[in-house]
Amino acid sequence: MFSSTEKFKCLIVEDDQFKMEGIRSHLNEIFNDRIEVFECQALASATALLASQAFDLAIIDMSIHSHEPQAGAGSPFPLSSGGLDVLFEIASTENNTSCIILTQYPDIEIESLPIPVDLAKKEILEKFDIEVAGCVRYLENDNQWKSEINYILEKL
Repeated sequence: MFSSTEKFKCLIVEDDQFKMEGIRSHLNEIFNDRIEVFECQALASATALLASQAFDLAIIDMSIHSHEPQAGAGSPFPLSSGGLDVLFEIASTENNTSCIILTQYPDIEIESLPIPVDLAKKEILEKFDIEVAGCVRYLENDNQWKSEINYILEKL
């Protein structure tokens, strides 16, 4: 899908700036100027972007904050399943957005239960009828996640 596309839009939902930079850099290495990346760090900003634009690809961290930190505003609170809420938002649109979950944790919390990353794709489909392209574990100083992302993207 993305190998033949002229230019496409990708939403990255990630609250760790180091990971965000790594993801953006990797996607730019693969797609050069054919990708337009939109970044957000929290559920509220992801929801707003999804309401205003259509995306071809979304790379989503499962544990994000409620909203972006702002001076004078209340502190954002962590949402261990905030990424699932982003998936629900994407699923509720008419867009055909391919989603990849990228998390640094060995498990993804689904309905208060820890589900191993390698089983999460199947669990999300069975419980919520949402198909994700893949679930990948991100480990700092280990490039395995890049290979796994590449493999998923090649199948799209």
